[in-house]
Amino acid sequence: MNNLYARCVFFVRDADESRAFYTERLGFSLDWDFREDGRTEVCQVSLFGFELILNRVHDRTSDRAGHGRAFVGLDDGQREPLREHLSSRSITARRVDWGRPTLVLEDPDRNELFFWLPGDDLSGFELASS
Repeated sequence: MNNLYARCVFFVRDADESRAFYTERLGFSLDWDFREDGRTEVCQVSLFGFELILNRVHDRTSDRAGHGRAFVGLDDGQREPLREHLSSRSITARRVDWGRPTLVLEDPDRNELFFWLPGDDLSGFELASS
């Protein structure tokens, strides 16, 4: 068996707010959206081939919001398109050390997107002051 089609799921308190954050602020595309009673229950967003499912919490999952982390390791040709995308949207990331210098974006629930850049080069990225 090869090439599994897998995606991360981030649990969120308000899927409509999270969908708007990912699509309007971070520039993801909305792939699909399942709604009940006029509100988003679960949806999928994507950017540069990375697909992410946002799932609204309910009673049995209420403690899961904000505990997600997705890791993306970039190849040489992927660094600059990501930098240009974040810069064009005035997105500020933060830097952490997670085995290597790591670029981090957080959503409203504090789910995290971790990026390792080629050569550990974070130059040219807008970073929050520590």
